[in-house]
Amino acid sequence: MRGRSYIVKISLGLVSLLLCVSCGRPFDVNVSTDEPIQVDVNMDVHVYQHGKDSPEDKKKRQDYKKVLESRRNRMAEVQKLKDNRLVGEDHEGLLSIRNLPAGEYGLYVKKTVEEENGDRNFLMKAEAGEKGEAIGEVKKSQWSHWQRKSFPGEWIQVEGDEPGTYRWVQKTGAEEGADKAGEEGPEKAAADKGKGKQEKQQKRGKGAAE
Repeated sequence: MRGRSYIVKISLGLVSLLLCVSCGRPFDVNVSTDEPIQVDVNMDVHVYQHGKDSPEDKKKRQDYKKVLESRRNRMAEVQKLKDNRLVGEDHEGLLSIRNLPAGEYGLYVKKTVEEENGDRNFLMKAEAGEKGEAIGEVKKSQWSHWQRKSFPGEWIQVEGDEPGTYRWVQKTGAEEGADKAGEEGPEKAAADKGKGKQEKQQKRGKGAAE
């Protein structure tokens, strides 16, 4: 009995102590810092802008994809016009009509060239803005690109005899990396030289046999 009474007294004492603590003032915890906390508003805005595209950026990306798809769908038509020697590549990286057929087919050729040039201008302006280059430099680069990509016999525009002038020629070099697109490249010249040498040797052998 005495043991049980002792346990009861201890329990009552603990309960009283807890009640006193809860009724008293709470403990003060210092959570302050030596310097006030600063929020970098500029950083938050920067992250937000890059984390979510603006409607303008989204539209530009959609227009870019649309133009690329349009050019892919038109590629065979443009090549056919080149094969028929109706259009050529000019010094601004654009198509130019060399021979315009009459009638409805002529209207089709004109419409196709206008659409292709519209897409090319869009892409060149986009490239100039992305690289921070002048549009003239991008056009010059595209001019060189289309010279290399043109097939023998296609019309291309090359530099004229005077500075700032241009002339139309039909590409004769089969290789894409010719120094002058309207002239024969080094591989063609080397082949002709070897062929001439072989013909001379054959003539010498024929003369010795006689």
